[in-house]
Amino acid sequence: RRNRRFGALQPSEPHFGVKLDSPWSRSAVATWVFTLFTLRTEGADEALPRSVYALMIAVALIIPVLGAIPTLAWWTLKKGKASARRWALAASILNILVMASGIQAAFLMGRARALPLYAMCGATGVLGLIGFWRKDAATAVSAPKAIRLSGDGTSTAKDYTSQVVSFAILWLSFHYLRQWSDAQGLPNPGFVVGMLLFQAAIILNTFIHEMGHFVAGWASGMILRRFQVGPFQWAIRNGKWNFQFRLKEFYGGVVGMVTPTLVNIRGREAFLIMGGPVASLAVGAIATTAALGAKGQAWEPYWAFLSMCAAMGWASFVTNLIPLKSAARYSDGAQLYQLVSGGEWAHFHIAFAMVASSLATPIRARDFNVSTINRAADFITQGERGLLLRLFACIHYLDVGRVPEALSSMQAAEGLYEQSTFEKPEDICAEFAFINAFHKRDLAAAELWWQRIESLGKIDRDADYWRSRTALLWLRGERAEAREAWERGNALAEKLPAAGVYEGTRACFAKLGAALDAPVQDSLTALAVVTEAGSLPAAAAR
Repeated sequence: RRNRRFGALQPSEPHFGVKLDSPWSRSAVATWVFTLFTLRTEGADEALPRSVYALMIAVALIIPVLGAIPTLAWWTLKKGKASARRWALAASILNILVMASGIQAAFLMGRARALPLYAMCGATGVLGLIGFWRKDAATAVSAPKAIRLSGDGTSTAKDYTSQVVSFAILWLSFHYLRQWSDAQGLPNPGFVVGMLLFQAAIILNTFIHEMGHFVAGWASGMILRRFQVGPFQWAIRNGKWNFQFRLKEFYGGVVGMVTPTLVNIRGREAFLIMGGPVASLAVGAIATTAALGAKGQAWEPYWAFLSMCAAMGWASFVTNLIPLKSAARYSDGAQLYQLVSGGEWAHFHIAFAMVASSLATPIRARDFNVSTINRAADFITQGERGLLLRLFACIHYLDVGRVPEALSSMQAAEGLYEQSTFEKPEDICAEFAFINAFHKRDLAAAELWWQRIESLGKIDRDADYWRSRTALLWLRGERAEAREAWERGNALAEKLPAAGVYEGTRACFAKLGAALDAPVQDSLTALAVVTEAGSLPAAAAR
């Protein structure tokens, strides 16, 4: 979700057919299209009295006005405006009123077919009231602004084009397949069953799309590091495969792969990325053929599910090829454009592939081509990608003993943290805390980054966590506590696999151990300088 290369330090790259700010919203749009179509086809009833029709017309005239409320709630939340909480509460109340009016209409008309939809609106309203009741809730959920970079292939026009194309594909698919099923006399599922089948179609399409990426990457010699479909995630962290069920990421998917060699990296990266859309195309074609030929076949009872898979496959194939950019993510189409166009974007992709290779090969940070990293950093000056490139350069300089250049790169990376989004921000904070404590000897800065780690709640107390903790305690002069933290972290580091990035971690613990074994007076002298000047001069930091 990740640019697909650097494990925990990379933002995720969901794959789905609608360009919005999250997998939840993208899938919600597809579900909304399905709901509209289903209710439209089931809502006709010539036996309804004139008064009911008059009421329906009045509601139809009022709905656009009421529809502005959730629209403004979404917009103000996206922009982080102070009025966002009020609009969100208004939208929640409106959802509850929709449920109440729906229940009343069901009693008046004697029809309860749409009650599940009204219940869904009511549940959304209640959850909205709970979530936005606190005054600080709106700022907590506001989405980061998407930063467009020169030549990345994306634009606002393409964003809107993706939404229109996705809506059109889904609507036309449902429309013509429903017409065909009626002509064939095939049964249509009810609203509730149809909604469940549609969610299953979304998950299945995501799985096949991600499998397409995996197969293409495997065929080009890449190594799998992460695989996620909906809430099910398998990922390597600290050298071991782990499984997580992440309900908040119910939609979307991720394939993380690294390359052991940079030979023809652009071609192999492009092949990896194309695997997903090609798999979606195959789903659309196969499911369409199966659905249209279902009459009289063994799979006839499943024709509706096949038709939904067909709609999702076509929508996913087309819209994934459109270059799009959300808060921290590029679509398949955008990444393909960048790889094919070459130039500075080629250096960007090569830099990340080079760093990621240290996860599965003996390549260490000292072996990186820092000129490629710096060239990419000069081009990518904002966001989490800009931060990571500068942090990569910093780690390289530290591994070769060029501390002044390392501290300069770290300072530039720190300045981009507030505009960045990371899946595991503790990894970034731990790196900054360690460098500030051990190499820069800046106690105030190290304490600040450590406080950010502690404020995250649930975190992984892995080797990097204890490395930062050791450096901070050492700088404070708390040698006994630092030694205890070092022993815990070093024991974890020794269990890490034989790969370059982990060898770098073990080297850091070796340096920390040497510092802890040094005479106490040396540490007291360093602390005195810290107290007077805030940090050591660059030359002394060596």
